[in-house]
Amino acid sequence: MIVIDPGHVYGLKRLDTPRDEHQTLYFVKREGEGYPGNVGSHPGVLLQEVLRACIDRVKYLDAQIPHQQNANILNNLRQAIYCLELRAASRHGALPPFWPTVNVEDVPVEENGHWKFLGEKQ
Repeated sequence: MIVIDPGHVYGLKRLDTPRDEHQTLYFVKREGEGYPGNVGSHPGVLLQEVLRACIDRVKYLDAQIPHQQNANILNNLRQAIYCLELRAASRHGALPPFWPTVNVEDVPVEENGHWKFLGEKQ
């Protein structure tokens, strides 16, 4: 992995390609009061979206070759999404979302990429 723009753009090492070839991963970058230190902005994904892709990948791998550790991996990835949503709710002055009764990767997201917050400030 190489850091191209700290916190926002990364080059991820690709396998089965010519040496030193990377896949670029862009996280959303915004400027303004809620984003201290950011200079410039660009579209990108949220960490939760990347984790949902990782969850799907682990499910796929487990279907190919089951392994007992896959359940732990999935649990930890889901816990990370939940914690990120708790942080987002707190930053928006909203009540934290409850632990859903479905897998966290299946909870629908709003336009802002987050779960619908409970008691969100208007």
